[in-house]
Amino acid sequence: MEPAGIYLHLPFCAARCSYCAFTTVTDHQGTREEYVQSLAEEIRSVARHGRSRGGVTLPPQHGRRISTVFLGGGTPSLLTHAQMEHVLGAIHDHFVLQEGAEVTLEANPETVTREAAGGWQALGVTRVSLGAQSFRDSVLRALGRRHDGKRIGVALKRVREAGIGQVSLDIIAGVQGDHLLDDLRRATELEPDHLSMYLLELDEEEVGGVTSLARQVQAGRAHAPDEDWFADVYPRAVEQLARAGLARYEISNFAGPGCQSQHNLRYWRCQDVLGFGVSSHSLVAGKRHGVTRDLAAYLAAARRREDPPLERDPSGLEERTAEVWILGLRLDAGVSVAEVVRRSGNRHASPPMKRLARVISAGLLVRQGDRLRLTPRGVLLSNEVFQAFLP
Repeated sequence: MEPAGIYLHLPFCAARCSYCAFTTVTDHQGTREEYVQSLAEEIRSVARHGRSRGGVTLPPQHGRRISTVFLGGGTPSLLTHAQMEHVLGAIHDHFVLQEGAEVTLEANPETVTREAAGGWQALGVTRVSLGAQSFRDSVLRALGRRHDGKRIGVALKRVREAGIGQVSLDIIAGVQGDHLLDDLRRATELEPDHLSMYLLELDEEEVGGVTSLARQVQAGRAHAPDEDWFADVYPRAVEQLARAGLARYEISNFAGPGCQSQHNLRYWRCQDVLGFGVSSHSLVAGKRHGVTRDLAAYLAAARRREDPPLERDPSGLEERTAEVWILGLRLDAGVSVAEVVRRSGNRHASPPMKRLARVISAGLLVRQGDRLRLTPRGVLLSNEVFQAFLP
């Protein structure tokens, strides 16, 4: 059996950002410790017994080799050392971390102290992903962030001093005008190993309504992200990052040599990932399932020593095949028919030739043998390309 990745969702935040559509909790006094205990027990249960609920059947995973672990959220860096040790200990007790396994922790800059960073390194964290978002204080305030621009450099320095091997920065574009290139300049001056660059999205919340930033846009108190502006500035951003030694390897992700996010590559390659915690998702042997987004329901099930409520992805073979194509095409290396056949289980994985010919003739896609990849223009019009692969 091939190695898997593990994703752990830690939903706790000091405050909810205005753009956030993830499952997060800000009033977590007294809940966090119970959640950590429940999360560790979920890991043990899946390892020993697998899962069987809500149409989901997953065999026991005990002893499975693990190549990546990702602690996401939320703000996982809010966990105490003891809480993080407890959760990671459950993984070590029931799985086999491969030598050189990538262990990533998402952190907000204001949570990075010398003591905390030293503790993360001692627990085996090899990579920290800092939610910088912007170096402009006015933008950070608009996003509801709790740090300022100067704090980003302080946090990165503390991670480096702790001996953690890699640091990534997240940057959001499309807030309060055209300052992306300046943000990228200030980011690259800190010499991160990896950078993710996203256009701000006005997503719906997990439960009812829209994010607070989306409500501000609807009320005319804030501007929606300008996709045409981003399409214009994106090629310049890619060039600027390349000059700084960060090469694009996925539409939104850039890395120095040997510093690509191995965990996120698993998603784009549709490789196995075991998800644990509220709102987490798993992909095992080509089948997806998710854990409830309802924290109260998750904790109640744990108290009853039951699997959390699960939801099976009903997608059929054609939908899974399209997903493998679309996620693979996000990578600069593209994806081959052979890879799609292997990952989807569909022996007839080639897209319709007429639609494929149309996007190739439009200069959006190139074919080299059985491998397809986006052209520079295709990256800018990727959603149009992806339509050709839908059932």
